[in-house]
Amino acid sequence: MVEYGRLVAVILEVSDLERAAALYRDAFGLDLHPGDNEVDDRWIGGKHAEISWREGAYLHFALYPAKGQPTSGAQITLSVADIESAHAAAVRAGAHVLHEPRTEPWGCSGRYEDFDGNVIELTQHV
Repeated sequence: MVEYGRLVAVILEVSDLERAAALYRDAFGLDLHPGDNEVDDRWIGGKHAEISWREGAYLHFALYPAKGQPTSGAQITLSVADIESAHAAAVRAGAHVLHEPRTEPWGCSGRYEDFDGNVIELTQHV
């Protein structure tokens, strides 16, 4: 049976690919790999930075250079084992802190903004 309706990819278009990839790698711990599909396709073509999780449900995340306006106003949440260490890494890497880690109903979360106005939440679940 084919499963429908499950999220399998998140793609953000960014104003500066190298700068954004460094932020997501250094501040948020994503092991992004460079890619280039070498096809002329608005949605999958060209240089990008990507990571895919294959344990459990498959999920692909990628940053592409903006082909118009960069993605802005999206929020993604990443699970972390130690919120204090993750917060310190985000600050060291220059992430804009929206709020320091605080207790939420689902755990302890800090929120940060990338260079294009997207929100990255780091959460240590309880």
